[in-house]
This record gives sequence, C-alpha cells and structure tokens, in this order.
Amino acid sequence: MSLKRIVMLGTGAVGKSAITLQYVSHYFANNYNPTIEDSFRTSITIGDDSYPIEILDTAGQEEFDALKDTYIRSGDGFAIVYSITSLTTFLEANEIRERIYRVLDKDPTQHIPICLVGNKSDLESERTVSKEQAEELARLWGISFIETSAKKKSNINELYQIIMKDVIDTKTKEDEEQKKLKEHEPTTKKSSKKQRNGKKSYKKIGCSVM
Repeated sequence: MSLKRIVMLGTGAVGKSAITLQYVSHYFANNYNPTIEDSFRTSITIGDDSYPIEILDTAGQEEFDALKDTYIRSGDGFAIVYSITSLTTFLEANEIRERIYRVLDKDPTQHIPICLVGNKSDLESERTVSKEQAEELARLWGISFIETSAKKKSNINELYQIIMKDVIDTKTKEDEEQKKLKEHEPTTKKSSKKQRNGKKSYKKIGCSVM
C-alpha cells in the first residue's frame, strides 16, 4: 500500500503536537509552541503488515486557517482533537468535521476515516467534557472515539491504529465497489450489442419475406 497521510485537526492548545511527538519520538513537550505545520514519516504495523504513514500536525490558530483546506485535501485519515478540559474545543469539533466533508466534496452519508480524540485524560479533576458526551457524538457521526493523554502516553499508539485500520478498510471497500462496477460494465455492453444484432437480424428477415 502506498504512503497514507493522517491529518491532525483541532483548535489551538488541545495537544495535537504533543500526541504526534509522543507517537513518533516518544517525547512529551511541556511547553506549548503554536505549530504552523509539521509532518512526520514513520511506519505502523497492522496485524502482520507494516504500512508507511505520514502524520501531518496542523496549526489550530485562526491566522493559519486558510492552510487547513490544503492539508485536508491531502489526507487519507483524520484525528479531530479536543481537550477534555475545554467544552469550547469539543463543540468546535462539529465545525471541523463539516469542513472535512465540504473540502473533500463528500456526501454526509459517505464514510471518511475520522477519529474523535479527547486529549488530556490525565487532567480528570479539570474535566468539563464527559466521556459519555463524546461517545454519543461519535456514535451519531458514525466514527471512532478514544481518549488520550500525551503526557502519560495513554492510548497514543491505539489512536493511530484505529485511524489506520479505518483507512485500510475504507480503501478496501472502495476498491471492491470499483471492481464490481468494472465487472458490470462489459456485461451491459454485451447485452446492448446482442440487442442491436437482434434488431438487425429481424430487419433482414423482414426484407427477405417481402
């Protein structure tokens, strides 16, 4: 399978960079430095197979908002990250999801590999978004959900496993649908040809009788 790109989306200071760095470099950044865009190439093992991936860590700040559409168009899978300590970042997840569908020109009923990610699960005493709220929203959207802690390295590997499995499954289904369409096309053409030949034979018979 060719290189697949996972795009990290979410508002500022939710921990997108911290999650990415923890996964790629096994390092937790205590200080928050706003990101414009960073990309990291690595590989991920699903079952017995290894796949090349690129993780695109995007900016959450409004001044870099115009760049997001470009990042989204290049993505195969997406993580919508919010902080469990900030209801505002959770509510803004809906706008991000709608933007993904709009930029990719997908119908709302079509599946896109997206995972809703509640980060900073280590700050339980500061929680303002319940796990049940997020689970219900993910169920409504038909996407995956997981809570993570970049600081404690909790569910970081699992997050990328979830997204990549979704990317693989989605690609497999799309390939199967394309294969069915191609298999159906020759049958349709052959049927049309037989019908045309049948009409020609009928005309010839008609002429010979006259």
